[in-house]
Amino acid sequence: MSGEPERLDHPVYVYLIFIAMLITMLAILAGVVYHFALSPHGPAIAAPLKAKYEKKHASAILEEARRLEELEIHRHFHNITPFPQLAENERPVCFICHSDYPHSKSKKVRSLLNMHTQYFVCETCHIKEKEGARIVYKWYNPFDDDPQGPFFGTSYDPETGNLVEVDDLISKIAAFFMNKDKLESTLQIQDAPLALDYMKVRDKLTPEQRDSVKKKFHVNIKPKGHDCKICHSKEGLLDFKKLRFSENRIVDLEQLNIKGMITKYEEFYLPNLFQESKPEDSKAKDAGKPRL
Repeated sequence: MSGEPERLDHPVYVYLIFIAMLITMLAILAGVVYHFALSPHGPAIAAPLKAKYEKKHASAILEEARRLEELEIHRHFHNITPFPQLAENERPVCFICHSDYPHSKSKKVRSLLNMHTQYFVCETCHIKEKEGARIVYKWYNPFDDDPQGPFFGTSYDPETGNLVEVDDLISKIAAFFMNKDKLESTLQIQDAPLALDYMKVRDKLTPEQRDSVKKKFHVNIKPKGHDCKICHSKEGLLDFKKLRFSENRIVDLEQLNIKGMITKYEEFYLPNLFQESKPEDSKAKDAGKPRL
């Protein structure tokens, strides 16, 4: 239309900036909606509707498929037994980030390592030396300052080979610092002020900030645990007799053959009994036969 100023075309980068800002605003809006509607860290006002919907559309076939998938994930782990679980505020801070089966990287040994979590707390194997204190090992129970046992895993029936059933399935061997005559626990529980504060704000922290806070939880912790032979040997780190293990159980633990299998053998080979011979091999064999 005559008299109107000519409209200029905007540069391409202007449209790109607009699209980027639009995507950012939509992402922020989606995050806010999720926080108020479904997030466990927010009001979760839509959680009842979600639960009702899931119940209405529940499928026995799907649940069974998921159960089998879970079994497949843990099929390498020994002794998948429904042990009593502590409430979150009674569990060590390790479980804020780590699962009940914390060792998963090496398929070769992960089942053996995870089996130890039935008897130990994490610090038992991952504790570092502390200046001015020595490390002692004793049974720990969050509900009893001086548990007397009998403790799970300390004895077995020689006729059946099964571990003797006991009432105390909670107590585990833990590391303590002995400073002069004072015994100090190395465990940090989730209801400790630092742990509670961290769980409250961890979703708001950057990865770098999280790592900084985690260092406070790992002050006396080393990433790599003890080698098998440190404990599974005579005069080893753990005094099994003092920890009230039975004599036959002590012999087994001190002479555990699995430690040699893990530390000495890297690969296992089966004889090539069923390997099909190649055509070239047959020709070579025929070439060596006398002609009639």
